[in-house]
Amino acid sequence: MVYDEFSDDVKNTYAKMTDHRERYEDDKFYQYFYNLLETGANYADFSFVRLVKTVDERWVEAIEEALPSLQYVVLNPRKFIEEEREVVNIAIARNISTESVRHLLQHSNYIDEYNSEDGTVVPNRILNVYKEESLNTYENRFICTLLGELQFFVNKRYDAIFEASKDELGAYLEMNSRVDNYTETVDYKLQLKIRDKQTDKVNEMEQEDIFSRVIRIHRMVNTLVSSEFISIMRRFPSVQHPIVKTNAIKKNRDYKACHALWNFLHSYTQVGVSVNLVRQDPFISREFEKDIYDSIIWNYSMLHNYLNDVDALNIDREPRKKEMDNRYIRQVLEEIVQGMPNLTDDGLRSLITSELTAIQDRRKQEKKNAEKAVAKKRRFFGKRTKTEEM
Repeated sequence: MVYDEFSDDVKNTYAKMTDHRERYEDDKFYQYFYNLLETGANYADFSFVRLVKTVDERWVEAIEEALPSLQYVVLNPRKFIEEEREVVNIAIARNISTESVRHLLQHSNYIDEYNSEDGTVVPNRILNVYKEESLNTYENRFICTLLGELQFFVNKRYDAIFEASKDELGAYLEMNSRVDNYTETVDYKLQLKIRDKQTDKVNEMEQEDIFSRVIRIHRMVNTLVSSEFISIMRRFPSVQHPIVKTNAIKKNRDYKACHALWNFLHSYTQVGVSVNLVRQDPFISREFEKDIYDSIIWNYSMLHNYLNDVDALNIDREPRKKEMDNRYIRQVLEEIVQGMPNLTDDGLRSLITSELTAIQDRRKQEKKNAEKAVAKKRRFFGKRTKTEEM
């Protein structure tokens, strides 16, 4: 997949950019500013949402198999000569044929004058026969109805695949940080959004991919529906299920393929598409946090590099102590859960309880040992004082 290759390229670039990190981790300014960031006021929001789409290939294959035949009958529809017979006033008659004369001989009441000398006949009304090609055949109405149902079928599944929750897709990172470095106040804001862009441009490498096939089907079906043939056929009534098997539908290869597709659409009751939103936990690990802090230090250093007359910083100050807040405790617990995926809730509670109990017992023992040491010193100094007095 192209997306996987792109992801690998990004990871390779990231590895190259972080490869030289060890060179500056011992730098005094880096340690100084990193300490300020750890003990400063920081807010971070991270999320990642992606769609996991599954398509039932049966409906895709059924439509692909019938599309060439469907396209052929739309471009080459069946026609027949439609004849319209109407008795009209002689003044507006346009097409007088031998059948019109024969009809007039059978209806002498339409004759006003008859000249016996030259055989001239002057009628007042005459039969007018109109003949023209027409598309109003059962087969054509069947194809028009089939395309209408197929368009609804395909568009519904296409929208489910490519339009559902599109705005929620991608990665989002927001970072707000305020640092007081004794001589400056540094405010840092970062907002980064990466959104998947759905497109109908199919790369040649993805031609066999199921989503590319769905895109092609969607485009072809909607093109056929917008054809001149369908615009003409909309004026005629649609057909109903089941289809009457005329000679053309029974024997013609293309109409047989269209009939098979019709039966499939009326028998297919599944949705055919599964679209699930998968959300990554908004958890910022220590490594992720370190990368964010490194980017802040880099941007701060870059800006200072282009400033003039800036007061020097005293980077030899005593490091600030990091406060143990709820966010830090939550982060530690999340790291435990992430690192031990098989740990159950009860196991986690038992682990935390046992470790807290062990820590409390150790602190109590250390306190007792310290109290004993102080008491021992007091006794020692008390004895020495008495000896000196003697």
